Amino acid sequence: MTRLASVGQLFLMGALAFTCAAGGKSLATPANEPTSVVELFSSQGCSLCPPAHRILQQLSLRPGIVVLSFPVNYWDYLGWRDTLARPEHGERQRNYAALLTKGEVFTPLAVVNGMRNCVGSDLPEIETAIKATSTSLRNQSVLLSVRHEDGNLFVDVGESAAPMRHRSGKLWVATVLRSRSQKIGAGDNAGQLVTYTNVVRRLTDAGDWQGAPASYSLPLDALSKDGDMLVVFLQTGKLGPILAATIVEIGFNGN
Repeated sequence: MTRLASVGQLFLMGALAFTCAAGGKSLATPANEPTSVVELFSSQGCSLCPPAHRILQQLSLRPGIVVLSFPVNYWDYLGWRDTLARPEHGERQRNYAALLTKGEVFTPLAVVNGMRNCVGSDLPEIETAIKATSTSLRNQSVLLSVRHEDGNLFVDVGESAAPMRHRSGKLWVATVLRSRSQKIGAGDNAGQLVTYTNVVRRLTDAGDWQGAPASYSLPLDALSKDGDMLVVFLQTGKLGPILAATIVEIGFNGN
């Protein structure tokens, strides 16, 4: 079943620049290449979440789509503690809910390009949201270039595109596990083996963006080592449209 709660009860593209960086080199697809970001908020105690994860895995195989899985912990009181959840994931979802769902918080929830919320187990709805938001963002892409060398991550962000001229945003760096399987021991999904795709282990605020070209650097040691790649993305406002997304192949702990 879809898990649903209100914020009060509980005290989320278009033409994006897509970059893949490895070994200190940056490879970027053309700016008119469509890329969308799909964020999935899920719980191991939600019966519709395993199908949502299968959908996310399918989407991850499609060109031009970056997926992120954000496990949440607010259903833990029902009898099974989510083994991958982080409190800040629930906070991110609640912030999205205030903007997109009139405060309604549920799992599985998919947020497409920071603009449209969907039931995470409804593939046609997600595909419709990808198409609609991609059209809306077609002329708003921002160039994004990433490289890592000498133990640091370097990010260059371009200028806000006309006519929107976004003047505020944030650069985020997500440490991600490409795949993780977890057997559920109790609750609605007892006995099931759920496989996560691009599960976020830590989301790092890399700095503010004011709409003008900017450069950022972060020591890799400051990022979580519980991952095998990074997803870097530029999001307007506090939680608004995602204007650029980057996958960075990286191995921590010598991998």
